[in-house]
Amino acid sequence: MRQDRPFKPLTTVAALFMAAALVLGVAACSGKEKADPPDTTEAVVDTTSTTAAPVGAQIATAKVPSVTVLATAPAELNLPATTTTAPPKTAHQPIPRVGLNSAAVKKVPEGYQFANPTYFGNPLTMQVIEQHGDWLKVLIQARPNHTEGWVKASDVTLSSTTYRMELSLADRHLTVYDGDKVVAETDVVIGKDTTPTPLGTFYLAEKIKQANAGGSYGPWILSTNGYSEALDLFDNGLPVVAFHGTNKPELIGTQASNGCIRLPNDMITKLADMLPAGTPIEIVAQSLKGTGTTGTSLGNAA
Repeated sequence: MRQDRPFKPLTTVAALFMAAALVLGVAACSGKEKADPPDTTEAVVDTTSTTAAPVGAQIATAKVPSVTVLATAPAELNLPATTTTAPPKTAHQPIPRVGLNSAAVKKVPEGYQFANPTYFGNPLTMQVIEQHGDWLKVLIQARPNHTEGWVKASDVTLSSTTYRMELSLADRHLTVYDGDKVVAETDVVIGKDTTPTPLGTFYLAEKIKQANAGGSYGPWILSTNGYSEALDLFDNGLPVVAFHGTNKPELIGTQASNGCIRLPNDMITKLADMLPAGTPIEIVAQSLKGTGTTGTSLGNAA
């Protein structure tokens, strides 16, 4: 790939608007190859249907060009201040912040403002936590990780999915479920001790197809709403955590990234085809089942 592309060598799917120039960095890959540009040929609109799922995680997909997310519950709801859980404190700078607008996301007095579609041309998605009348409490793309906000229900379309991803850092193993059924699992590469993959609840923010399927990122980057908790910037880009393929499959099962999660290329392709934006992701320190399974299976998902 050309070296003037906005993605940087480590996996972070995000962008900076600074002095009218946008620089996008990905915080967890390796190698010196940069990812594909955010032009119309590479931006992949997520058309995965989630409306057929009768139960599961709720997904809010923006239907207006600009979505304002309130940092605190609207006064009209008369909810206690504790309704919105404060994210854990971090020694690193918040994202976005005044003077640092990232990928058409900016801090505004009332909270946050998100552009729709995203920088890569995909619909803006958020994970719904709960609904109160005409307002939704949502998990958003911001740091501190696990930041919540409030969005008008009229600004989004609601759908649901029964898919979920669970990553055990101790096992370096990813398991994907459809309800209670395991539909895919694989060993993965996780972050080094100095740049660890963050723990907690996240969601799949968008899917970005790569023109060079044999490159550092493999055929797909599946970005999350999470950011590195060890880096403020990566190579002048934002340290977004992502799942993606790899051109170094021999490292699968090790700690070798700057925070992103690398998968075998056949698996990242399977997940890109299968999972909708908004799919919940749980990253834990220990095995969720208490059993450290290994190997790779594509499962039987449709």
